[in-house]
Amino acid sequence: MKKVGSEYWIWLQSALGPGANTAAILGFYKEPESVYNALCSRELDMLIPAAVKKRMTQVSPSQSYPVQKRCSDNGWHIITPDCEAYPDSFRILDSMPLVLYVNGDPSLIGKSLAIGFVGTRNASAYGKEVARRLAYAVAAAGMTVVSGCAIGIDSNSHYGALCAKGKTVAYLGTGLDADYPKSNRSLRRAIALHGALVSEYPPGYAVTKANFPIRNRLIAASTLGVVVVEANQKSGALITARYASQYGKDVFAVPGNITNSAFTGGNHLIHDGAKPVFDAMDILEEYAYMYGGALDLKKAQKVPQSLSLHREEATAPPKEQPVPAENSGGAPEEKPKKIPPAHLSVNEKKIWELLQTEDSSDTDYLAAKTGMDIPSLLSALLSMELQGVICKDENNRYRI
Repeated sequence: MKKVGSEYWIWLQSALGPGANTAAILGFYKEPESVYNALCSRELDMLIPAAVKKRMTQVSPSQSYPVQKRCSDNGWHIITPDCEAYPDSFRILDSMPLVLYVNGDPSLIGKSLAIGFVGTRNASAYGKEVARRLAYAVAAAGMTVVSGCAIGIDSNSHYGALCAKGKTVAYLGTGLDADYPKSNRSLRRAIALHGALVSEYPPGYAVTKANFPIRNRLIAASTLGVVVVEANQKSGALITARYASQYGKDVFAVPGNITNSAFTGGNHLIHDGAKPVFDAMDILEEYAYMYGGALDLKKAQKVPQSLSLHREEATAPPKEQPVPAENSGGAPEEKPKKIPPAHLSVNEKKIWELLQTEDSSDTDYLAAKTGMDIPSLLSALLSMELQGVICKDENNRYRI
């Protein structure tokens, strides 16, 4: 495919809209500059609706320059179908995305050894733990964990991969600049440092519910298979599983309580032929014969117990040391010291103890005081947020 300016790709995707059938028009014109040059031809009228052609004439490729500058200023990559980093798995889609905006390592979006994790936003404690532990195991073994960076199953899957010091990719239903959801702000930063955030929506694109089902096809297309961890019968995770089935990818599901509607979707998938997942080896064994040299199955069996987080324990108030009944020495009484939750890691305890002496602190201050590098600090802060030990305010400052 001839290399053309990204402004033409951005222009055409803007006119067609994310998720549109791009195969027909590119099958005829091959590249977007030819489409632009054919705006006055009747041939184009046979390929696209009149409303779409009208949008094409109302927007100029030069109007994409602010988008390109914004990406350049932020260090974001613009990946188009004529780029080497563009995933081959997307080229076969009728709805092939014409532009991918990437914050992080663009080489990860073309990795063949990737597995998707999806599930409900309103996940149970059990579902969150399963997502963390499975994602940790497959990432430790060498697979890239792919999800959508939503709260619930998605965020816990990304977190598990990050804890394993593995790679993880998030396909967003928003532009890279959208602070959505706000609670995952630290998670997005960590993913950008240790993986990639990917979107077909340009910076500034409005956040709507319709965006998310559209992006689900990219999670399915970019992976060898999709694991549904927890999903009811109406969950968007089933849309991803349906795409995976259509694309000839593997579909896995974690069995759940048959009396609990939160697991109805996954249980039905198993009934219809999805492979049940009881541990990470149920996933990894499907690919060991083909990618054995790239997978370390022994590492998948060493999942730390610290990933088994109990919400009740994590959110319980810190225990206090007993106060002497009487201070007979005349010296001022010391304020009782709070003991950090026992399940915190060494780095997390450093942060916890520092935050005991401060009303709130930002990442720069915490890094300077704890001596931790930024990736380690973000990983610890993210873990503590997910456990409910700390929270972050609208000014990006952390507090107990």
